[in-house]
Amino acid sequence: MLWRLLRDGALALAAATAVAAVALAALTARVEGPSMSPTLRDGDLLLVDRLGPRLAPPARGDVVVIALNPSGVPGVKRVVAVPGDTVAIDGTHVDGPGGRPHPVVLLRPGGAGPWRQLDEPYLAGDWGRPEFCCDAGGRAGGPAARPLTVPAGEFFVLGDNRGVSIDSRTFGLVPRDRILGRVLTRYWPAGRAGGLGPEASLARSHTDLDGSTTGR
Repeated sequence: MLWRLLRDGALALAAATAVAAVALAALTARVEGPSMSPTLRDGDLLLVDRLGPRLAPPARGDVVVIALNPSGVPGVKRVVAVPGDTVAIDGTHVDGPGGRPHPVVLLRPGGAGPWRQLDEPYLAGDWGRPEFCCDAGGRAGGPAARPLTVPAGEFFVLGDNRGVSIDSRTFGLVPRDRILGRVLTRYWPAGRAGGLGPEASLARSHTDLDGSTTGR
């Protein structure tokens, strides 16, 4: 009898420990607002890995929960450029003869090689305005694209709904310690549960931006 009680107690302790470990490694989050639409909609419930970003830095393309400001207000954004990448936004990019000017993200992954245009199939249509980036802190502004090399320990993030999202264009680069977790999946509503849709790819760009700068 004593052996059985000890065994049952050990099993209960192991189960409680496992639950606690899962709770420490994961959290749930609720999307508020349209800044990540159409990928994520207002009211969506997400499962978030909060341990992974502490063990390894987020990758380009990851959807993450961040502290939007030092007070810790959370928000969901997409990592567009990681440390070492050179990034710019060209607000009047034209894809070819007769094309309509529109903003695009331009990247030199790792800060080397030719410029690449970020092909983003998840975007919610037009950005809503011509825009150029970046200053030394990662914010948008000015009359022309300004290349920025993302410094160690910081990340350039954008919302998928560029016309309404408040992101690095407004508040600048995000330090790694303000990345609270990586979104694994959407689990509610049930009809849209699962993955986060298409991913970005790097396409050839004819743009040649000179005078890259290094951020703070």
